[in-house]
Amino acid sequence: MAEVGNIAVFLAGWNSEYQTRLIEGIQKKANEAGYSISIFTCQAGWEISDTHVYGENMIYSLANLKRFDGIICATHTIWMKEAKTALLQRIKESGIPAVSLEESAEGMNFIGIDNYTSMKNMLNHLYEEHGYRRMVFVAGPSNNAESRRRGLAFGDFVHEKNLDLVQCPVWYGDFSFDSGRRIVTRMYEKDRQMPEVFVCANDKMAVGVCNGLKEHGYRVPEDVAVTGFDASYDSERYIPAITSVDRPKEQLGYQACEMLLHTIETGELEMRKVEAGIQIHRSCGCADDALDRSEEIIGQLYAENQNRERYSRAIRNMDDEMSECETLQELVFCIRQNLEKMTTEDVYLCLNQSVYFEMTGHGASGYRNRSIVKKYGSKVYTTIISRQEGMPSFEPFDTAQMFPAIWEQENPSEFLFVPVHFRDNCLGYLVIKGPFSKENITYYYNWVRKISNALEKLSNILMLKNAVCNIDNLAVMDSLTGVYNRLGITRYVTELVDWANTGQHGLMFVFADLDRLKHINDQYGHEAGDQAICLVANALQEVFGKNEMLLRYGGDEFLLVSRLLEPAQMEEKQQKVSKKLAEWKEKDKLEYPLSVSIGYYYKEGQVSGTLEDYIERADESMYRYKCQNRK
Repeated sequence: MAEVGNIAVFLAGWNSEYQTRLIEGIQKKANEAGYSISIFTCQAGWEISDTHVYGENMIYSLANLKRFDGIICATHTIWMKEAKTALLQRIKESGIPAVSLEESAEGMNFIGIDNYTSMKNMLNHLYEEHGYRRMVFVAGPSNNAESRRRGLAFGDFVHEKNLDLVQCPVWYGDFSFDSGRRIVTRMYEKDRQMPEVFVCANDKMAVGVCNGLKEHGYRVPEDVAVTGFDASYDSERYIPAITSVDRPKEQLGYQACEMLLHTIETGELEMRKVEAGIQIHRSCGCADDALDRSEEIIGQLYAENQNRERYSRAIRNMDDEMSECETLQELVFCIRQNLEKMTTEDVYLCLNQSVYFEMTGHGASGYRNRSIVKKYGSKVYTTIISRQEGMPSFEPFDTAQMFPAIWEQENPSEFLFVPVHFRDNCLGYLVIKGPFSKENITYYYNWVRKISNALEKLSNILMLKNAVCNIDNLAVMDSLTGVYNRLGITRYVTELVDWANTGQHGLMFVFADLDRLKHINDQYGHEAGDQAICLVANALQEVFGKNEMLLRYGGDEFLLVSRLLEPAQMEEKQQKVSKKLAEWKEKDKLEYPLSVSIGYYYKEGQVSGTLEDYIERADESMYRYKCQNRK
């Protein structure tokens, strides 16, 4: 069987119509040629906070470019300048064959529509066919290259036709529905003068303009005409349907992949412009073949609304259930139970190792080091979060692999990589294995965000619990040695003694006393005395084990209580402690004497007494040992 190739695709706004139809074209050609595609994408635009944009755009840094045969890059959809620049630089340095969509880039193939000519064709239609002379151009963001080209075409057209500049102004929106609507309101409030036609740089703003006009009593197109750009699905179903530049989305994706495969084979680069026609509808004043589609459109909208409500209910239910989860395993199990109602694809959660350790109690505990989760670490832990029974298990792999299953496919496949983060905290990412549902992909972002927020919320809860536990432990921990203090007896040892007395279990009490502490303090200083106390604590822990209950009972006294130790082991343990202290004294060239006296008492199972009785007997044993050593 021939080896399956792999193509990386970079774009933003993955659940928008333009991007999904672009992906369809890429996917179709890649599948025909026997290539898998891995799509690295996020949902970040001009209207989202800077910290959120940073977290979203981090997904592009995940891609290990050297693992891919080729790259298709739609950087015109990526709004974060730093992320776009960094991605293009990495592609250039990698030397991997690449195609850039709509924006030219050094060393890469280029394919795109001619924004300038396409807008000129639209303006000529309005000028020649309808005789419009008073035109308003509704532009997108001033830093968007495509909007600038469309705006340049408008400015040149006004100049060429010698139109009145005052009656042909430019108003700036942000490509959103609301910005188009707001522009109409601002013009109405200014002087209630409307142009003959609004020429919009995209369809969303065109629909917003139409709504704004209707709100102020204007009819489209009888009073004011409106045109868009992109020929989106929604603009076709709007009433009246929007006349728009028909960007051939699937064709762009298909041809981009075709160009890339040619470059992979030959090394040749190409610059290609794809023709974009005009889709004529009623909003410009033309007769519309779709005029009688109202009943059909209403039916479609009703069905979509029902699907949207179903999705909203499912997401709300999942959100409510996730809020009650107290562990990572519970959270993943909850997601599994709910996600099958929203998607049929296999979905995998990949967590940064530091985040996974933090949420499961592995590794070092404590508050999150924020610098660690500003990027993807060297390892991630993954588990499937869809269509699985039982509690989840996580498996580690190197982040450089991105997702091991990519490289194990026997047939062309599709993988979607989307970020999991909270603001600019990089928690990990989700991998969704296609084929993707055209019907539901527009809703994916909603449950991806809910999962991200639930992970961050649970992480914060676990950190808070850990902090409370640490604070609570401070009350029973000796600040000098790090072992339990006498309050630990009340909390832990008393309960242990009750268990031994009630169940007739054996229990070992070991009492240790640092020899000649007063002499050390007087002759060598209290700092030396503190050091000696710590060395004794360390020796006891190393010999008896850190899992045993060790307490600092007094200034130079230690108590160890164990369910496992037996009298036959004690002589060996005593010798090992003395030997370890002697080794440390010699190694560190300590001037002061360093030794410890150890006694013990073993409570037989049938014996029942008080904690004080047992400690007193162990203390007496220790005292006998100390007296014996002084002789």
